[in-house]
Amino acid sequence: MEVSTVLLLLIIATVVYNVYKWYRERERIEKVTDKSVLITGCDTGFGFDLAKRLDSLGFRVFAACLTEDGVGSVRAACSERTLPIRMDVSQHDSVENCFETVKGAVGQGGLWGVVNNAGVIGGGLPVAELCLLDNYRQAVNVNLLGTVDVSLTFLPLLKRCGGRLVNVSSSMGRFATRLGPYCTSKFGIEGFSDSLRRSLPKLFGVSVHLIEPGGYKTPFGDPTRARTAFMDAWRRLPAELQEEYGDEYRQQVTEGLVESFQSLASSKIHEVIDAMEHALCAAHPRSRYVVGFDAMLLLIPLSWLPTSLADAIFCNAKTPPVPAALKKSH
Repeated sequence: MEVSTVLLLLIIATVVYNVYKWYRERERIEKVTDKSVLITGCDTGFGFDLAKRLDSLGFRVFAACLTEDGVGSVRAACSERTLPIRMDVSQHDSVENCFETVKGAVGQGGLWGVVNNAGVIGGGLPVAELCLLDNYRQAVNVNLLGTVDVSLTFLPLLKRCGGRLVNVSSSMGRFATRLGPYCTSKFGIEGFSDSLRRSLPKLFGVSVHLIEPGGYKTPFGDPTRARTAFMDAWRRLPAELQEEYGDEYRQQVTEGLVESFQSLASSKIHEVIDAMEHALCAAHPRSRYVVGFDAMLLLIPLSWLPTSLADAIFCNAKTPPVPAALKKSH
């Protein structure tokens, strides 16, 4: 068989497969008004918008918020089908209290979905060395251990109706950038989710899904907020590190991150909400949802490359600033 014929057959097979996949993924579950979903991190951003979306579709929503302001915002934006609840995912007692509330409300019906959306950047500067242990601890406690705790605590309710666990990771959970605490925690979510999905007995009927967004313009990445946080983190560093890197280095790195985020981040937040909705409502949901052009065309493809090549492309995409100590030595 000629090479051209083989290539043509491969192209046809690829097209047919993608059309079949697209058609199959359009099928949705028939009824949602009898289904309950818990969402964490509903104060703002993705969690808040997803609570509104699922409420409008007829789901019974338990919207977990960290603050009382968040509870008030959800209550004002949603119908009586949605119950806002205070919960700090980094505190096991708080998770247990939320579980008891939800368990009492759903009775024997169980939960159709749990969406682990709550997350933090973790603080520090966009240079892994310039992040304190507390920065890593905060990111791991909220993003990773919070996801693990909520997942394992609510799993019995998911088992009752063969529900779906949706964990919000990040494209930086597969290709690490300079945000050390954040990437560390998101890599952990990837590992936990894959491990749980591959080890849960199929007879329980519970499925595990990952949402891997790129950059989106939510309050999470507000430029003013980021600059203030970076400056606060800089002041907390040991004097030796501040002197070694220098204030000019700090300014160039932080401004570079803010500028690149603003240029790459999308305002189409609905794309992430659409992926979350599909994971909960599709008859045949995906195991992974990569969302956003920067994720699909940049970070995820970089994760497929040999490490040395990916490092070279990422590190040389923009000329990095020179730390003050290295300037003095030349």
